[in-house]
Amino acid sequence: MEHHSAFGLDIESLDIVIVDDSKTILTMIRSMISALKVARVRSFDRGDLALHAILQEPPNVILTDLAMSPMSGMQLIKLIRQQTMEPLCFIPVIVITAHATQARVAQLFEIGAHHVLAKPLSSAVLQNRLRALSSDRRVMRLDGDRYVIDGMHEVLLEKQSRLKSLEKAREFHEQVLPQAKESQREADEILRGLDVCEEEPIRARPFASSGMRIAEHLREAKVREDKSKSASRPSSKRYAGVSRRGNR
Repeated sequence: MEHHSAFGLDIESLDIVIVDDSKTILTMIRSMISALKVARVRSFDRGDLALHAILQEPPNVILTDLAMSPMSGMQLIKLIRQQTMEPLCFIPVIVITAHATQARVAQLFEIGAHHVLAKPLSSAVLQNRLRALSSDRRVMRLDGDRYVIDGMHEVLLEKQSRLKSLEKAREFHEQVLPQAKESQREADEILRGLDVCEEEPIRARPFASSGMRIAEHLREAKVREDKSKSASRPSSKRYAGVSRRGNR
């Protein structure tokens, strides 16, 4: 197993090839890379022309777009990863694309891309990825008749397994949620029938009016008590009559 051809190199030592069918993007990326003071930058607007130059003078890094003709970026990667293309098969490839879907990114890593950058590209991100290549210890492993990044297939399988588990969980949630809502609706209907869900709220009574009512009740109770005592006490006339009869 071999390290890729940019491993251990300073960014100032890199020989970089850029491939993109848009001359505007080529100019922009070339300007970004030149600002990093790299050793050499070459740019091509066709994959087949880039391949011809790479065969003559292999670079340390390839930056390529995907949607190109007559040779696409994906075809270029697959071709240089063939064992028969050694030493080109060890060149790290950074893909720059406007179509970085999850499935596409996984496919690119599977065929041997080291990094995938989404357009529009920022200078800081590009610089970070180029510097990261120097310390990227992943080795190139021969798989049949082509070289791949060691361990990448297993990482992709693990991620795919997690995604499938999440998808199953989402499907289960979508199936169970309507049933849960229906069960809750039925429970609410039962509780409403028992007058549990629609109780009259207890309203707080003003403190002043409550005190007035208490005082009024106390006065009424006092009046009733006085009347009761008056009714049970003999009148003064009655006692006076009894006294006169007794004196006779």
